[in-house]
Amino acid sequence: MTTETFDERVKRAKARWLKRVMYQSEATPFQKSLAYAIADHLNCVTLDCWPAQLTLCRLLGGVCTKTLQRASSGLAALGLITISRGAGIRYAPVFQLGDEDKPVQKGGQISPNVEDTDVRESFLEIHLTSDSTAAVPASGRRGSAEGRKYRRSERGKVEIELAKFLGSDGFEILARLSSINDALVERLCRAFACGQLGDRELMAARLAAEQVRSR
Repeated sequence: MTTETFDERVKRAKARWLKRVMYQSEATPFQKSLAYAIADHLNCVTLDCWPAQLTLCRLLGGVCTKTLQRASSGLAALGLITISRGAGIRYAPVFQLGDEDKPVQKGGQISPNVEDTDVRESFLEIHLTSDSTAAVPASGRRGSAEGRKYRRSERGKVEIELAKFLGSDGFEILARLSSINDALVERLCRAFACGQLGDRELMAARLAAEQVRSR
């Protein structure tokens, strides 16, 4: 059986979330249009998006920013999205556990799988003083540790391989993602160990890291 990529799993979660918004929620027609725009801009690594307010206003028919803000606040009040504010505004769909998986499950919001309880050991807080002996994955390869069970106690080793997969600035990218939420790096490490990362995921990770640098 072919291993699914991280992006493919997130696309399934996004489709299920959007279906709930469209068919099972009390969202207004305009709020549903905004939900579609959020899904359309979703970053598969960070599970949120940060389009400029003026961009959203233009895409949604030239509405004013006040109308956009009321719609996003309405979606948040319905428990369909979360909103965070910093240098910009970030919108995140509220997924349910199992949304990424093929079997439909009921539960709360998506979070990194944490079934093993090993103490996390990350290299992001350690100055790397020597190169890893791990081979650099070939271009397009979906993780150099394909098929390996991920253990949180080995996260540091996986980070080294993942950083090389991301490129020469791989550790800088991981550090920026960790500054948003360390759970993002945990998810990437787990996906990498399971052979679920490809070019689309790398592009999404770089885009998210670049957004942090531009704050």
